[in-house]
Amino acid sequence: MTSYKSKAKSIISKKLKEHREASGISQINLSIRIHKSSEYISRIERGVMLPGVEVLYEIADALNIDPCCLISNK
Repeated sequence: MTSYKSKAKSIISKKLKEHREASGISQINLSIRIHKSSEYISRIERGVMLPGVEVLYEIADALNIDPCCLISNK
């Protein structure tokens, strides 16, 4: 059975990449906007790490989306 953490990583990585690309923002530009490294963004998008709630809000703000868009599987 898939753990909740693995499921969350999968959903967030997919949604982050989807919304970032739809916004026309590179990983580097997103990383600058949220004051993190581009490697940090890459690790989230590859499903290697799970960001904290505060970072999800920062990412959502930088992408001009509701934070729920990053965790919803719809």
